[in-house]
Amino acid sequence: MQTGVLFLVMAMLLTPAVDGVAKTMATDHTPMMIAFLRYLCAGMIACSIALMSGRKIVVPRQDRLGQVWRTALIMGAMVSLITALGMVPMAKAVGGFLIAPIVSGLLGILVWKENPTPLRLGGSAISFVGAAILMRPEAGIELGAVFSLLGGALLGTYLAATRGATTKTDALSTLAVQSLLGSFMIAPFAFASGLPALSASLVIGAVALGGVSAICHFLTVAAYQRAEATVLAPFLYFNLLTAMAVGFFWFGESLGLVSLLGLFAIATGGLLTLIPERKFRLAFTANLRHRIA
Repeated sequence: MQTGVLFLVMAMLLTPAVDGVAKTMATDHTPMMIAFLRYLCAGMIACSIALMSGRKIVVPRQDRLGQVWRTALIMGAMVSLITALGMVPMAKAVGGFLIAPIVSGLLGILVWKENPTPLRLGGSAISFVGAAILMRPEAGIELGAVFSLLGGALLGTYLAATRGATTKTDALSTLAVQSLLGSFMIAPFAFASGLPALSASLVIGAVALGGVSAICHFLTVAAYQRAEATVLAPFLYFNLLTAMAVGFFWFGESLGLVSLLGLFAIATGGLLTLIPERKFRLAFTANLRHRIA
């Protein structure tokens, strides 16, 4: 279990580095082009690993439409995030993404008929209040915050769709298929304004995006193979802290108190939904009995 937590923390440490590279490239390239380069390189890396190791890239025939649907969702989420990174501080862009578990949980209740426990509903309400604070409509809604929350909603829908997938594929096949299929989907939008000027910075940025994304993918898969999802889930919010650090030291960004309050509410609500209802009731009952005694 400790190894799984370590792998996930490593992935969360590396993820803001990908976001930082994307934010840097956003000054010269469109979000579509950045997403295209990221997933094209990640897909090529996955195919290279498969070729060198003799493994096959498998796409289950009965789940091909589902694969297209999930790829479209994750590409929409990533393009939204990259767009947000070019408009608002990293922590705010990443923070909006933290509504993904909430959206996934609510879809689980609505679609998969999961039990709507009080903790899950309460956590969802707190997170949505945090999202409203983050957007601050009374101060003028920031377009970057809207894209960030849209990306989180799309990612949450992707997670819910993945949970309902009829067949499961291995990590290498998933990375290869989703990356190459996703880059193909957005290629027309990426090249709508013509070919980008080939430069060393573009090549290095693309390789860094694809390479680190692939590493994060495998670390996350390895983590979930070694520890339960309920144990790992709280560490996903470690991403917010590292994003704040990268934003501060790399881009000199800082957040106001109101934005920090919104991010804190989103994270708190998400963590509440992760607490098993039975353990919460037992702990509450034990604490109540202790106070009465």
